[in-house]
Amino acid sequence: MRVPDSIRKCVVYLGIEIPDGDTTKIIWGGTGFLVGMPSEKIPQATFGYLVTAHHVAIKFKGRDFFIRVNLKDGGSFNLKAPKDAVQWFFHPNDAAADVAVCRLTPPDKVDFLGLPISMFLTEENRKAKGIGIGNEVFITGLFAHHKGNAKNIPIVRMGNVAMISEERVLTKDYGQMEAYLIELRSTGGISGSPVFVVEEIDPLDSKIHLMGLIHGHWYIHPETIIDYTIQDAGTKAGINVGVAIVTPASKILDVLNCDDLASWRQKAEADWLSKNSPTPDKQ
Repeated sequence: MRVPDSIRKCVVYLGIEIPDGDTTKIIWGGTGFLVGMPSEKIPQATFGYLVTAHHVAIKFKGRDFFIRVNLKDGGSFNLKAPKDAVQWFFHPNDAAADVAVCRLTPPDKVDFLGLPISMFLTEENRKAKGIGIGNEVFITGLFAHHKGNAKNIPIVRMGNVAMISEERVLTKDYGQMEAYLIELRSTGGISGSPVFVVEEIDPLDSKIHLMGLIHGHWYIHPETIIDYTIQDAGTKAGINVGVAIVTPASKILDVLNCDDLASWRQKAEADWLSKNSPTPDKQ
């Protein structure tokens, strides 16, 4: 399928600053994406959030990190996220959900797309729409081998739904995880990337939904590969089995709707209404 170019605008790169001789440099090692949640009371207002994997976000604990975004007039800009100013929110009751959310509304100069929550695929509407094994999927995120020098150039990789698991999937660091499995080659740096699934409405029409985000993938160890010969003993080897683990979009919604974030939105709306509601002599 032809993936709309605009879909890549939801992606940002996440990195940390490290020493580099007499100066410093930023290492970009993770993917995040932007979502927008419409206000229930402020006309045409949207609350912005940055979403990534929990295992990416915890690497930034206690330290500043950077968010690389593209600009409308070309090039990119590194938004600094000070450790004391950023609060990450995790799943309220599922410790195995590999998802993290923080509040973020990019400045006007940023060329971005905030994915609306109306795109989020829940298990209920997945069943209603008949989306399942075999449906096309694609991801877009950081390609560690070619990040782009002047701006973010997210890569797009495609595959299909391989398993709608009826039980939790055992993972290395998160134990038994509620997840989808997709046949698609994940790589380092792609963790936290949005996963989209294509709903085939008819042969001439389709619709894109946010299925979730990339948690990781499995490797085959070299010693288990038939006829495998190590050419360079100093090189870490292994083969990606081609199946990636997806944290469902419903888990992201759970975080967005957690008590702390819901209370913050309600307070922001109340503050706005107190300043903008008509008074009797204005009516």
